[in-house]
Amino acid sequence: MRRRTFLATAATAVALPLAGCGHPYDGSLSMSELTSDSAIAERYAGETENLSSDHLALVDAAVAGDAPTREGRYPYERDRPIEHEGAYYRITHEVVDSRTETRYTIDVDYDPETTPSSVIAYEDLPEADKRALGELIPPEADHPDNDGFDIGRSHRYEDVSESVLASDPAYEGISHEGSTYRVRVADGGEVTIETYEYSAEQVAESAADLGAQLREQYLFSLSGLSEAEREIVAEAIDGSYFPDGGEVPDAFRSLADRFRDRAGIDTTEHGGTWLARYEGTIYWTDLQYPPETDSE
Repeated sequence: MRRRTFLATAATAVALPLAGCGHPYDGSLSMSELTSDSAIAERYAGETENLSSDHLALVDAAVAGDAPTREGRYPYERDRPIEHEGAYYRITHEVVDSRTETRYTIDVDYDPETTPSSVIAYEDLPEADKRALGELIPPEADHPDNDGFDIGRSHRYEDVSESVLASDPAYEGISHEGSTYRVRVADGGEVTIETYEYSAEQVAESAADLGAQLREQYLFSLSGLSEAEREIVAEAIDGSYFPDGGEVPDAFRSLADRFRDRAGIDTTEHGGTWLARYEGTIYWTDLQYPPETDSE
């Protein structure tokens, strides 16, 4: 698999915690020390432990060159490379097929005021309708109890002709273990189902390799600061810096401009993420820009 130099910049918003007494719209600065190129890569790429088993299998197959496919309304997307057996890969996809299906809405009333006129036993339902109902029947112990229908879900029938709930005329009720529930299945409109084919391209042979690429592309020296700017940086390194409210210090605005003039890993009009070297140490820096004028 061909290796390429990693140059992509993801345009994603940066979410920072709000703390202290600062106004959330006054901006913020947070700086975390990074001790190696590997640490840069790990901070950038994030963890894979939270991926579902299906997504992990998809990544495994894509890296192996098997061109795995998945169907759905939306593809699996990841705007940063993912680690796989020590190397880093960018996962991409393309649409290779498309079809239109009808989505149905399924609503259940667990305590109908009147007995439905046409009832079918749950065990007599075709498998297509049992799959459509999912976990709606039998109801959970703490199920919702509303006026009218209590709960609902959406579902796509692979073959709606197999359904007796979505047919016309349809059953209005389902009996299960001595209880009868009112059910309504309605046409929710057409949806487009895409078939996505996935591939993987290696962007780095190791965490150190990826971190070095990021460092070479984005690292800049944060130097020549005023005393007031240095105090803000010191607070950001200890945790996070937030203006105390009222007027935003000029030092914070001038400090923010130093970052604004540099290429960031992720940047938006509201802020971003940068790699900055300050007094010999590299920091992963999250910045939300202060407002151009003070808030009232």
